[in-house]
Amino acid sequence: MARPREFDTDEAVAQIAARFWADGYEATGIADLEQATGLARASLYAAFGPKNEMLHRSIDWYLDGQIEMRAALVESGGLDSIIQWFKDFVTVRERMPEMATRGCLLVNATVELGETDPGVIERADRYRSRIQGAFETALTNAAAVGEIDGDIEERANHCYLLLLGLFVSIRGGASQEQITQLSDAAVRAVESWRLS
Repeated sequence: MARPREFDTDEAVAQIAARFWADGYEATGIADLEQATGLARASLYAAFGPKNEMLHRSIDWYLDGQIEMRAALVESGGLDSIIQWFKDFVTVRERMPEMATRGCLLVNATVELGETDPGVIERADRYRSRIQGAFETALTNAAAVGEIDGDIEERANHCYLLLLGLFVSIRGGASQEQITQLSDAAVRAVESWRLS
């Protein structure tokens, strides 16, 4: 009979995700993940499989938790909920600079691994669909109350591109001033759609 695991799997995934998120996939070795989790290599492999599967589990944790929470907030509102997301980039950078410089775990993994990891690409497609869907819902809500008119899908795509630009800029080391400027530009773009 197999011995039961003596650690919290969800907590370990969060610790693995934090390491990949901070340092990137290639720069993170198994020894780094051992240190982050306090688990032996054999335990890591037994629980999560090879390193690329550890990354996939980490991205799933990130998408199902942080991204889903943010998408739900955006789609529960209208234009203001989209604007708030862009404003939050500045707030997070001011209050949690170390965390803020990480950017987005999924975007980072996609940029780093490109088309070499089908598991990352599949998750990137899921991410894009969820975020664009949240933007579309918020914009549809805004149109329903007369805040905006025009092509909802095109504007959702515009929001998605603005979001990716911010995440890549942050990961690329943009300063607080640059992030503020980019966030302000995104807010102005979305505000320009408001009818009144």
